[in-house]
Formats: sequence, C-alpha cells, structure tokens
Amino acid sequence: MPRGLPASYIKKAKRELGKGASWHDVFKRAWELYKGSKVYKAVSGNPSRKKGSRKKSSKKRSVSRMARKKRRYRRKMTIPMAAIGGSLAGLFITPQGWAASPVGHALKGNLENTFRGIVLNYTGLDIQTGEWDFMKAQGLFAALIGIAAHKIASMLGINRTLARAKIPLIRI
Repeated sequence: MPRGLPASYIKKAKRELGKGASWHDVFKRAWELYKGSKVYKAVSGNPSRKKGSRKKSSKKRSVSRMARKKRRYRRKMTIPMAAIGGSLAGLFITPQGWAASPVGHALKGNLENTFRGIVLNYTGLDIQTGEWDFMKAQGLFAALIGIAAHKIASMLGINRTLARAKIPLIRI
C-alpha cells in the first residue's frame, strides 16, 4: 500500500480553498477529504471506530548463525628447553678464579665447593668471604637469557609449530 496523501486530494483541496490558502490549510483540508472518502475506509478501515486496534510491534527476525564448535584443548606437559638449558648452564660455568665448575667439584666429592660455586654462579655472593659481586652471577645471566629465548620463541610461534608437528615434550 502506498504511503502518503494521494495528489488528487491535494488538487481538490486547492480548488476548494482558492489561491490565497496556505500550504498548511491545503494539506489539512486534503487529509480531511481523504479520511472522509470511501477509498480511505476501504483500504484501512476506520481506526477511530475499531476497538483495540493497535498495531502490534513486529519482532525483528535475526539470521541465525551456526554455532562454532568449541575446541577442547588438553594441556600437556612440555619442557621448555631454552629455559632449562640456561638454568643448567650455571652448574657447568666455572666461576672466575676457580679451577673447576660446581659439577666438576661434585664429581670429585668436594660438596662444600660445589654449593659455594652454585651460590656464586646464581647470586654473585661468595659464602666464604661474604663478598657480593653481581657480575660474578654468570649462571643467573645464562638463566635469564634462556627464559628470554623461550619467551621470544613462544611469541614467534615456534612452540606452536612444534606442537602441531606432534613433537612430544620438547618446546623451545
């Protein structure tokens, strides 16, 4: 059904009111003529006489989309090789001024120098003298480099690639 006032009713209202009538008066009279006509009553019925004739709001139909299948990931144990390698490097680094690494002392059976070397490599603190030098903490630097390498490999997606290739346990 076309909306709006038919042009024939506007022309009829102009003829009735004459040349000096304002547009407001012309349209008001045209609507009166249109609402009093048989066309208006046939098309819409007379809404003023109908009881309970309210336009029901139509619900908007939405296009239903297919639900995505939820992926269920099973967390598997993996070993970050770069982080562990960097951390273990502190055991094999020979401290400055020492003859052997902490592992070398452990193989000889000298546990006192083993623990002293481990503490020196990771904290920079010499237990015997009580001196602390951060630059002697070479094992700590190696561990931090290993952790940083693991983090960068994860950001670049290397670990994800290893997982997709079904390589068990090992991640960088």
